[in-house]
Amino acid sequence: MLAVELVRAGTSEPDPRLARDVARYAHQRGVIVLTCGTYGNVLRFLPPLTISAELLDDAFDVLTAAFEEIR
Repeated sequence: MLAVELVRAGTSEPDPRLARDVARYAHQRGVIVLTCGTYGNVLRFLPPLTISAELLDDAFDVLTAAFEEIR
């Protein structure tokens, strides 16, 4: 598992809206990302140990697109 805490740009203020929107965007495109944390601003990634490099790259492409579109 890997987790990433999302905060508002230029601050240390939690950004639960961004986390929720990224998770929703990813889910609509077949990538499951969980939100968690006290403020709901953490994204958890839990790829299987047997995931192929190609499939992992596809998931990263979806997440990259999510962050580029949502801001």
